[in-house]
Amino acid sequence: MKKLTKKIVFLLLILVIPLWWGISFSKKKVENFFYAQISQPLESIESINIPLKQEKEQPELKVESAISIKISKTGREKTLLTDNSKRAMPIASLTKLMTALIVLEKTSLSEVTIVSQTAASKNDVPVHGNLKSGEPLSVEQLLDLMLIYSSNDAAFALSEVIGEEEFIEKMNGKAEFLGLKDTYFTNSTGLDPKDPEEIPNYSTVRDLYTLSKYILENHPLIFDISLKKGPYPTTNGVSDLFLPYNQKLVGGKTGYTKKAGGCMLVVFENEKGNYFINIILGTNSPIDRIQEMQRIINWINS
Repeated sequence: MKKLTKKIVFLLLILVIPLWWGISFSKKKVENFFYAQISQPLESIESINIPLKQEKEQPELKVESAISIKISKTGREKTLLTDNSKRAMPIASLTKLMTALIVLEKTSLSEVTIVSQTAASKNDVPVHGNLKSGEPLSVEQLLDLMLIYSSNDAAFALSEVIGEEEFIEKMNGKAEFLGLKDTYFTNSTGLDPKDPEEIPNYSTVRDLYTLSKYILENHPLIFDISLKKGPYPTTNGVSDLFLPYNQKLVGGKTGYTKKAGGCMLVVFENEKGNYFINIILGTNSPIDRIQEMQRIINWINS
């Protein structure tokens, strides 16, 4: 038995020793190879050139300021385009997004108000948004008229529900709450003041982005209403924009006054659940705001 055990041990030694030597030799060879590579001068080592992804050049826009920001499904934000994003500008009827926000947070949609003579006399309104003094309308009806047709009569009537002065205070208070440092409101409509020395409602595209994001996350009804099809056609609005088949409009708002020029805010979503918030201020005309916004949409999808 002892002789058999000794034979087994001897055979194992014969097999293990060459195997151990082979492994050690190979390990040493590999170590020497890598050491030789590391010890070479850097200039003698061939580098691998990985081409960097080139950023697309921004489109040339005929606007005073613009911004386009992508919000991924995870909430990550990426600025795609920016031009004078912190320049304070008159914002015309983009004001009505803040008006709608205050309405939803401070009043009830079912509440009924009587249109005042002051509200009914507001100028620069479309025929289908021109209200009559003494007309009873619910907050919901006024909100529809304001967001679909940009009715200034409806916007002023909504401010009267809680009192015009208090309403404006709440608009500016909300702007402060949201951190809109370069935004200020003097009325609920966005109309230029009658006094040429008086400053109109103003903001920046950066601030308007923050406002839009807040609406998207907390009061999407505002954007839902903005896409409603009313009984009367609208011109040079968000419905005139073209989006690829895999994208859909989420909401938007337009504006125009002599001081502000053409303004537009558009939110759309792609098939991956990413949102795109796009804002332009200061185009030459209502028609131009459509053309310039379409340039941005085409650029994003190029």
